[in-house]
Parts: sequence; C-alpha cells; structure tokens
Amino acid sequence: MDVPVDVVVWRAPGPASFPEAAARYAELRASTLGAFEPSVAAFVRELKQTSPDPSSPVSWDEALTVGVDAVIVHVVWPEQRRVLDLVELLAHKHGLVCYEPARQEAMS
Repeated sequence: MDVPVDVVVWRAPGPASFPEAAARYAELRASTLGAFEPSVAAFVRELKQTSPDPSSPVSWDEALTVGVDAVIVHVVWPEQRRVLDLVELLAHKHGLVCYEPARQEAMS
C-alpha cells in the first residue's frame, strides 16, 4: 500500500514558488479551520462529485482538511497518482495553486 500523502490547494494571485508553497502548507497545518473562499468551495464541490476509490471506506469528507481559503487533501487511497492528477486538474480549473509537499512541487 502507498504511504498517504498530502496535497494542498489554495487561491493565490500568481504562481507559487516552492518556498512560498512550503510556508503556506506549514501555516495551514497550524491554522484553525473556517469557511470557504468561493473558488475553494467550487473546487471542493466538484471534487466531492467524483469517487476517489469506490471500494474504500474513506470518503472525501474524511480526507479533506478545509481552511478559510485552502484545502489539504489527504490522499490515502491506493491509486494515489490518479487522485493527485484529479486534484491538480480541478485546482487548475478553479484557478487555485496546488502543492504536493512530499515532492516539493507547486503547480498553478
């Protein structure tokens, strides 16, 4: 089984560098959670319309940590790359930055 990974999605004015993305990830991990920013809400709504793994007991609700303007997606399913590709695609569609800390990669 793959080791679970996190991917962080948030709204930013432009592309994020690795140091900016890493700092934002650390900030989000330490922050209190709150209400959605509109583009983040649209991202979460669309993400929840898909099924990460129909055979898994883990749902999107259990795999999302939602902040005021960001989401941490805890990718815990065996087909991680497929889920990560979906998260990246939807983040891009909604104008959000996508950061994968394990690979130290920020995508806008």
